Amino acid sequence: MATYECPDCGYTYDEIQGHPHEGFPPGTPWSQVPDDFACPDCAVRDKQDFILIGGSPSGETAPAQVVEPAPAPIPEPAPAPAPVAVAVAVAPAAPPTPQAAPAAQATPVAGTAYRKWLCITCGHIYDEALGDEHEGFPPGTLFSQIPDDWCCPDCGATKEDYVLYEEN
Repeated sequence: MATYECPDCGYTYDEIQGHPHEGFPPGTPWSQVPDDFACPDCAVRDKQDFILIGGSPSGETAPAQVVEPAPAPIPEPAPAPAPVAVAVAVAPAAPPTPQAAPAAQATPVAGTAYRKWLCITCGHIYDEALGDEHEGFPPGTLFSQIPDDWCCPDCGATKEDYVLYEEN
């Protein structure tokens, strides 16, 4: 497995970790990342600009001599064990944590001064008064109620890349 780095901002794509937010589950090799992939942190560099910084590229192997292995003997199946009754205690389900469902906490309150937040990477604006139903945040969801691992729906920037938006 290999690791690739954006030469502008230092973002790294590790094939072992993938990038689930961008749609690449752990174990996704770089060769399966689309050619139009752009750095999710700076959006300046494209896939072809990334530099291999560790490991060896997946799917690329040195030429090797093909050697057929000897067939392994097929073992006889073991007899199935007799069924055993086991009592299992089941604990009641824990109530959902506030981060598991931040949208459920949001209820617009008359007179609340809702604010707007600006993604410094792409300019996306999150308006607390409007929420973002597509992301699962109903109107009235404060920016502080959004989970810390949430990312910009337009460019993938982290929540930390948002600043308070001041209207002129």
